[in-house]
Amino acid sequence: MPKIDAKIRRAFHERLAAWYRNNQRPLPWRENSGAYAVAISEFMCQQTQIATVLPYYARWMKSFPDWRELAAASEDKVLKHWEGLGYYNRVRNLHKLAKTVVRDFNGVLPSELETLRSLPGIGPYTAGAIASISFNQRAAVLDGNVERVLSRVFNLPWNVTRPAVKKLLWQLCESLMPDNHYGAHNQALMELGALVCSPHSPQCLLCPLNAVCRVSDPESRPVKTRTSITREKQEVAVLVTGKKIWLLDPSMPGRWKGFYRLPLFDESIMEKKVHIGRVAYSITRFRVEADAWTAKWKKRVSLKGRWVSGKALDQISLPAPHRKIIGLWLKSVTGARK
Repeated sequence: MPKIDAKIRRAFHERLAAWYRNNQRPLPWRENSGAYAVAISEFMCQQTQIATVLPYYARWMKSFPDWRELAAASEDKVLKHWEGLGYYNRVRNLHKLAKTVVRDFNGVLPSELETLRSLPGIGPYTAGAIASISFNQRAAVLDGNVERVLSRVFNLPWNVTRPAVKKLLWQLCESLMPDNHYGAHNQALMELGALVCSPHSPQCLLCPLNAVCRVSDPESRPVKTRTSITREKQEVAVLVTGKKIWLLDPSMPGRWKGFYRLPLFDESIMEKKVHIGRVAYSITRFRVEADAWTAKWKKRVSLKGRWVSGKALDQISLPAPHRKIIGLWLKSVTGARK
């Protein structure tokens, strides 16, 4: 653990707090810091940029304004509202959380840190964020932004991908907590990492902590073990009859289980016709290139699925890459008719 004297600690708190007061973004969950609003924002913002989240958040809060409305909603409706945000285990856990809050806590999210950590989808970070922001409890947070800020300010040569280092960073976060305004402090650290202490080309001259920062080469921190990227190629089949497209049933196993989706091309039961285009996307450590083909069945289908009309496509949840492929098909059909 780095040794932090009282003078440095005081400057750290004062400079960070003053900067946050003057530079925080006017985000909707800051205007409404109730536990439900904060929880939804934290689930949505995990591994997703805030600019992407904002329209989803607004639509979500309109459809599901509280735990009871969310708990009562069907999984299809919940997934449809999340479509395009990715990392779909988040929304499934969020739906489970809503049902738990309604069933076990009369629709009110508990404020105790340990109780929060025991609930579906809520880990140490999310529990700390909710407890500090909504309930002003002394609870630290550690996300990628905070890791980066602390690794640079204290010039930590620790590999942040190692579990033992994560534990040390949590201890450092807890030791740096101020005597009050816990939620504002945590949000200030995260905001600084998002707006100033960015992964590449950080704006060090604008940083309120530049006077206490120990790093000489900010892009050398934090130290990380690179995650290997797996590249994957797919062939996706667009099977059409009239104005309907054939989709796999959500219960079918695979990467997009829980969603209707286009089937992968299978030459034993399908025949390729026309190449529509290629869609590239990332999911966790995978980089996928999906070639889309119009196709027809060679023989009776044994896969579980159904024909879906154009209007129904707008109502069901589809993986974003597959909706894009359908859009390419529609464009090709429209172009062919001109």
